[in-house]
Amino acid sequence: MEILWDQVGRNEWEALGDRLRAPMAQRWSYGAAHEALGGQVARGVIRRAGRPIGLCQALLRRLRPGLGLALISNGPLWFSDSHEERARALALIRRSLPLGRPRLRLVTPADPLPTRRRLVLSRPLFTCRRALPAHREELHGKWRNALKKSERTGLTLSHRQARERELRALLQDDLRQQAARGYRALPAAFTLAWQARAARELRLFVARRRGEVHARALVLRHGNTATYHIAHSSEAGRGSGAARLVLWHIFGELARAGVEEIDLGRIDRAKAPGLSRFKLGSGARLQRLGPTALLL
Repeated sequence: MEILWDQVGRNEWEALGDRLRAPMAQRWSYGAAHEALGGQVARGVIRRAGRPIGLCQALLRRLRPGLGLALISNGPLWFSDSHEERARALALIRRSLPLGRPRLRLVTPADPLPTRRRLVLSRPLFTCRRALPAHREELHGKWRNALKKSERTGLTLSHRQARERELRALLQDDLRQQAARGYRALPAAFTLAWQARAARELRLFVARRRGEVHARALVLRHGNTATYHIAHSSEAGRGSGAARLVLWHIFGELARAGVEEIDLGRIDRAKAPGLSRFKLGSGARLQRLGPTALLL
């Protein structure tokens, strides 16, 4: 078994990621945005006798002279179901990460880690993902009825590549929303860096009525998967149910573009029960991520 760090180009990396329906944090553009903000990236492909075993994208930073940090989010990703192969591959990743010593290696895995050599730092997180195409009969009954109601409100829907001015306005609204609701998301600078590197992957969906914006949502497309990244509704939009109509429109447009799965983001049923019901009611499946851990 061997691991080759930074030996494949974007096209090959994305082709391998498509085979696994890789999430955003293991996609090329995610790493490119990190690099644009001054970080480093290591992309490793683990193979055994030429057969791919797994993929691992790690974000690298120097915390201070002599101490490096590697962060593996939603990974590694596995082609192999063998616990033995996964364990050997993870040990190879731990030993060979191209980061000087001493170093901290943090991982928030998409699947249980095949090792006990770890120190758990947080409780498990939950996200929800929606397979595409979506069908109305898959929607929760209340969600489906609310969608029908919003479809009768006279809202018009549009979508296009996000322009920088529109993106900055949405990011400002999202910052105010984060402060009001007490949550944190990826920095606005990260989204702007992604746009600078791969503008075509940012799609802005908007619902209006008589020219007034009721809801907006920014979707990041990465290969055959996508991420529901930022959403914002006005007071009028909350009354018209525009966010639900926008999300349904997103499902249809992405499926027509060849996207097979969309990540609706992390949920916390205790702290944000309404948002959890909104996402899960759309037919998304709940996925338990591993806790953030320090690899020993």
